[in-house]
Amino acid sequence: MKIFEDQNTSEKFDGEELEFFIDDLTCIGEVYLDGNLIFQSADSIDEESLEVEFYNNFVIIAEETKDLFEHYEEDDWE
Repeated sequence: MKIFEDQNTSEKFDGEELEFFIDDLTCIGEVYLDGNLIFQSADSIDEESLEVEFYNNFVIIAEETKDLFEHYEEDDWE
């Protein structure tokens, strides 16, 4: 899980998967975190510029990786 903080508002968002979309007709970029809209940009020309703008406005304040075996002891495998 990642926790993103909006540097302008200090609002925090947590989730797993970021998705970047550009509407070709309006050039409006949208960033979704686990399917929820968390950022929009009216000046995006492609996904790369949207990603750069997103990371200029947001920082990752925590990043956890799930350990699939965290609940098992080594002795459980013997």
